[in-house]
Amino acid sequence: MKRFSIVMAAYNSEKEIEKSINSVLMQTFKNYEFIVVNDASTDNTGDVIKKFHEIKLINHEENKKAGGARNTGIENANGEYIIFLDSDDILADKYVLEKIDKVISGDTPDIVYLGFKSIGTRIQGDFIPNEHNSIKENRMLEWKYENVWDVCWRRDFLNKNKIRFVEKKYYEDFVFYYQGLLKSESYKYTDFISFIYTCDRPDSMTTYLDSRKLKDLYFNINRLVEVYDEADDKYKEYVKKAIKRNNDYAGRVIETMK
Repeated sequence: MKRFSIVMAAYNSEKEIEKSINSVLMQTFKNYEFIVVNDASTDNTGDVIKKFHEIKLINHEENKKAGGARNTGIENANGEYIIFLDSDDILADKYVLEKIDKVISGDTPDIVYLGFKSIGTRIQGDFIPNEHNSIKENRMLEWKYENVWDVCWRRDFLNKNKIRFVEKKYYEDFVFYYQGLLKSESYKYTDFISFIYTCDRPDSMTTYLDSRKLKDLYFNINRLVEVYDEADDKYKEYVKKAIKRNNDYAGRVIETMK
């Protein structure tokens, strides 16, 4: 039986965070800790979290964005595996942790790929790992979703390789994601849905686009170029395609802003 650390970054999410929290607390598998980092929210998010005594609450005095909040969670985690849960998403059912633990079993994979269901108008459908799309090359080439929350990360693996998020920037996920994939030496995958992802929340950080976010996007694309420089030669072509995907997205952001 593994111990999990559920890490949630929370910022101004008073309307939806309680549902996310309850999806964790209802789990049948109890060998976990639940760390919520309140990233200097200006609404009542902190008060909502305080109602749940099972949570390890950490308050940021300064807003460090999701990357900084997740880093705080990693530094304070003691579970063998870390799962990131956004404050507007939920675990799919009460057996999620139990099922992930059974997949890991007695092994210690660096990463475990998780499935998710996306609801909303922008992205809809079930996205389930399988033997083909869990191979590192195929994951980087074919899996279009650079989410850190649909991967279960072994904590010692992250620490050994000094993998951390960019702080105080938007679009922090994909650099961490590719660093993790490239450094990983072992993996497993699940064949079920672990998360329900809501992609169109009106007040989501990714719904509104502005020049600040565009600058952060290009900052992280440049970081991905550094990942390319450090990658083994056999993976450089895949990182290059990831750079192109994000650069193309930046172009679409610019068109949207116009």
